[in-house]
Amino acid sequence: MKKKMLFFVNPNAGHAEIRANLMEVLQIFTLGGYDVTVHPTSHAREITEVIASVGERYDMIVSTGGDGTLNETVSGLMQLAHPPVLGYVPGGTVNDVASTLKLPKNTLDAAKVVVTGREFLLDIGSFNENWFTYVAAFGAFTDVAYQTPQEDKRVFGRMAYLLAGARAIGDIRPVHVRAIAPDRMIEDDVLIGMVCSTTSVGGFKAWRDLEISLNDGLSEVVLVKDIKNLIDFNAVAGAILRQDFDNDYFDFFQTDSIRFEFNAPVAWTLDGEFGGSVETAEISNHSRALRIMVPQDETVPGIISGR
Repeated sequence: MKKKMLFFVNPNAGHAEIRANLMEVLQIFTLGGYDVTVHPTSHAREITEVIASVGERYDMIVSTGGDGTLNETVSGLMQLAHPPVLGYVPGGTVNDVASTLKLPKNTLDAAKVVVTGREFLLDIGSFNENWFTYVAAFGAFTDVAYQTPQEDKRVFGRMAYLLAGARAIGDIRPVHVRAIAPDRMIEDDVLIGMVCSTTSVGGFKAWRDLEISLNDGLSEVVLVKDIKNLIDFNAVAGAILRQDFDNDYFDFFQTDSIRFEFNAPVAWTLDGEFGGSVETAEISNHSRALRIMVPQDETVPGIISGR
């Protein structure tokens, strides 16, 4: 008997490869031994709702689209007592998760990984009552991903984020935060705060000279401290480009949980989409919470490669 696959297609995400190659993708899945149900999406959070309702009826859930589409998929799977295996065919603009997991950007190659790859146990983050796959962030520039028009992302790709971020420079304001982790408490004015489990943020390599694992139960926390003048701004920008966080401009550490407290509601982005404005954010790393298909012949950052 064939295994059952639920395949979500977001027709509005990223480039048009999936629409041009849909029949070939379905053939790859069918030849791979799956009875495929295709579900085109029509509104935000639809994927999450459908998976939470019927996801356990399937052996595999596959989605195609950008990081936001994958976030919806993960958010549904994390509501299930026994989530099926996750497959992902990248189809968005930046695809930080695909880069981190070494997934092919070519649609047909990625579809083949879904049926011929290996399972990888992946950490998933929780943000209050929500979920994220690779990054939760607040502060300067973090609204660029969800405020950048979709058409700009399609035409300019990664450059759209940079252009939108440059326009936001005049709006930079520090945020006063208390960050409480099991082994430390930090209270400071910061420009950017990020909790990550990824090697790529915004399409750029996120860390240098650091062993990143996607399933060690730890997230990387970066707080960029307030800067007072243009000299400091240039120094911080240069440090970020070099992935050099070992200086007085940053707090950088790893943790399995952290609580952020603010004096007023602060807007967050989760995997590049608006995550809400909150005065308190409880963030935890759920170690090896989901199984996702990755290439057989690629080394994905992790302490356990599968099961």
